[in-house]
Amino acid sequence: MDCQQAINNVIPVIHNPASVQKLLDAVKVSLGFGLRTIVVTKAVGTAAQQGVPEAFRLVLRSGATLIVLPDIKDAVELLHPDAVYFLSTRGDSMGNEVKGRVLIVIQASDQPFMQSELNLGRQIKVVGRDVGSTALLTLALNKLLGQCVE
Repeated sequence: MDCQQAINNVIPVIHNPASVQKLLDAVKVSLGFGLRTIVVTKAVGTAAQQGVPEAFRLVLRSGATLIVLPDIKDAVELLHPDAVYFLSTRGDSMGNEVKGRVLIVIQASDQPFMQSELNLGRQIKVVGRDVGSTALLTLALNKLLGQCVE
């Protein structure tokens, strides 16, 4: 798959953000890798009130698309991905290439993913230590798209 296809087919899902900064950091990382579609699910508190409007501003400025949905299940139903990867410090190892449309889900709060969420896809071990959700997203995108970003 060429770089443009890969960039179009990788869709980050920023799940359950409560912090404005964590939400915006994940959006900036996604835009930095040139991703065209970013999804936010289950935003709460100040992330929902202040972070989502600010994220819209960043995304619109870059010409990308921001989709805000109630839950991960909605993203799966509406976007019809070929794979859903839940980024984590445990689980299966992540391959180096994108096969079809892929949702890459990060948990942007301090809670772990619920089992009902994990049942929608595969838990993927990005790195063995807790480096935070933004770092997990950055490392995963670098692994998948690093050769596409100059």
